[in-house]
Amino acid sequence: MRALAFVALIACGHAKAPTTSGPPPEKSVQLNKPGEPVALDAHLVPGYVTVVDFWGEHCGACAVVGGMLAVGVAQQDRVLIRKIDVGDGFTQVAKDYDIGALPHYRIYDKQKRLRYDLVGNDCVKASDLARELAAEP
Repeated sequence: MRALAFVALIACGHAKAPTTSGPPPEKSVQLNKPGEPVALDAHLVPGYVTVVDFWGEHCGACAVVGGMLAVGVAQQDRVLIRKIDVGDGFTQVAKDYDIGALPHYRIYDKQKRLRYDLVGNDCVKASDLARELAAEP
């Protein structure tokens, strides 16, 4: 009987369903091999801000800015980094995500909505923007 009442309360919006707690997702994950297509949506985790780092081994700035991002969000529990290697830039994954210049970051909020699309020098702001999004309710 109690379970039925609890389900009724949830359905009416008067109580929150219990959440399962598990280990937190990995902070930074490389999603693909160089140039290999990847379905990004499967790697966005609800409740976490996700910075998607489109990069290539040939891009020196990608390594520098990527390091700055990693340090800038290291202490942020609700910010994840997902890395996509676009290879030489003329690959299917680069076409799929319309990546024409590197470094290139996309920042998704906790509801998996794209909030920022940063290219080049603007990527330096990524850790600050991600922290602001993580602080939102």
